[in-house]
Amino acid sequence: MRAYFRSLNEVLGSPLAQVAGTFHKDRSGSHRVLKSTKLEDAVYRDLRHGDDDLDALEKSCGEKLSTFPALSRDIYQSFYSLNVRRQPEESVSQQARRFNAPILEEVMGGEDYPAIKAACEGRQLPAYEAAAEFVSQVAGNLDDLLKKASGEKRALNTLEHLEQRRDESLEKLQKLMKQIAEAGPEQLPELEKQAVKAANQAQSQINQTEAVGRMVRDQMLQNKETVSCCIAQAVQAAAEKAESVSSALLAWGYGPDSNDPERRAADLELAARVGKSPTLMEVARHLGRLKELMDGKRKNGYAYGRGEKYSLELGGDINRAIASEFAMLAAPETLPLFLRKLQQKALKQYQRREPICKGSGDIICMLDESVSAESQAPWCKAVALALLDIAMRDQRRFAVIHFAGVGDVQTDRFLPGQYGREDVLRCAETFLNGNTDYETPLREALRLMEQEGFEYADMVFVTDGECALPDSFLEQLKAEQSVKGFQITGILLDQEGDEFEFSLRKFCTNVYRTSQLSRDQIAEQLVVSRIA
Repeated sequence: MRAYFRSLNEVLGSPLAQVAGTFHKDRSGSHRVLKSTKLEDAVYRDLRHGDDDLDALEKSCGEKLSTFPALSRDIYQSFYSLNVRRQPEESVSQQARRFNAPILEEVMGGEDYPAIKAACEGRQLPAYEAAAEFVSQVAGNLDDLLKKASGEKRALNTLEHLEQRRDESLEKLQKLMKQIAEAGPEQLPELEKQAVKAANQAQSQINQTEAVGRMVRDQMLQNKETVSCCIAQAVQAAAEKAESVSSALLAWGYGPDSNDPERRAADLELAARVGKSPTLMEVARHLGRLKELMDGKRKNGYAYGRGEKYSLELGGDINRAIASEFAMLAAPETLPLFLRKLQQKALKQYQRREPICKGSGDIICMLDESVSAESQAPWCKAVALALLDIAMRDQRRFAVIHFAGVGDVQTDRFLPGQYGREDVLRCAETFLNGNTDYETPLREALRLMEQEGFEYADMVFVTDGECALPDSFLEQLKAEQSVKGFQITGILLDQEGDEFEFSLRKFCTNVYRTSQLSRDQIAEQLVVSRIA
């Protein structure tokens, strides 16, 4: 080993003495690059509880890279937090600065990051699932990333071991210098000898650490494009996962922030199922947008405080919260407690006894599931399920009539309080894939009104228009319309240029055409007009 110092005076006169004098054990810093609040930490702990797969993944990857578990936590933080903040540079470990920090910069500077934030910000489950997807993608390429970051000789691992040994040597030198300051004349020669030896060892390890650190930095710069490409792929996968989970929860879940363990487990199961079904993913994407539109319309309406207050309950409705709950907003120390209770729907609020009123009429939605309409089936299902949501809020009956060729029909009935999420998913996945016949579904709709109590039905008929009704049945249908007073709204999927409006005009009160309006415009007019 090279002798940098030959006497104690040389040691004391060098920068090393100042470094050793101010050294403390926590100098190495945390592997976390991003800050998080106690509330965010509590949310993350709840989400991580029982996730054995992620635990095993972090453990196996942590053996290769000690900062990997912290990277996993920081990725979730970057997706979920409303205010992403970095730790001070000096409080972050060297390993995290060289590996985790560049990855986080790539993630947050990527083109898919705004889409991830839109789906995940402030939403626990979408953020967690998206982060898990990113971590899984990175874990699969971790060996290659480490190779690109530190070369064939695994310089990053070497750097970590060198930093540990350097810190041990500095701590040893610091103790010797304190002993020298307190020692008597007879102890000084031996302590000075030990101090010089420790100083040489510490300086050698500092130099080695700096050399390997430069090697890692140069290696990262040299392979920056390759590393960026790998991270971009992981971010893209995370963005797709975030949109899928967010749409699934908005369409059929209990919500992105359910804190009930059973509901959260059910939502995770739902997200997994939707992720495996391209049909459900596409339906959820359209339905999620429609439900956001519907929620916005409802929130813009007036909420009159009618109903008798007869008890207290726990919930998340600020408009009904009792006054004492807002006292927590008075002090910064109790603000996180209020937010936590709001998030967990644990605020004390008034329970009201309100009358249940049935809407104007039941809804029957007829969906063309012929071969020619297959490409637009997910959007049609989303419109139908949005109408289902409206019907159930008004305590109205609802039915979906899937139709194709002559006699080829399937009816899904949804009565208030008498169906489950599985029934809805089954309806969304149904597709008959046949020819087209209008008479079959319309006869089924008349039967529902006649035999199953669907009153003053509000009918929606969705088709690509490649059919016509026999004159004899058309006369019968008009007679029934006159007697029962129902109306039929038609949606003609003719954006490809086919002119079949005449096939719907004969029995539909109003016809929307995708060749004249976008599907979003049609859905908005159809859905919003039916929200009370």
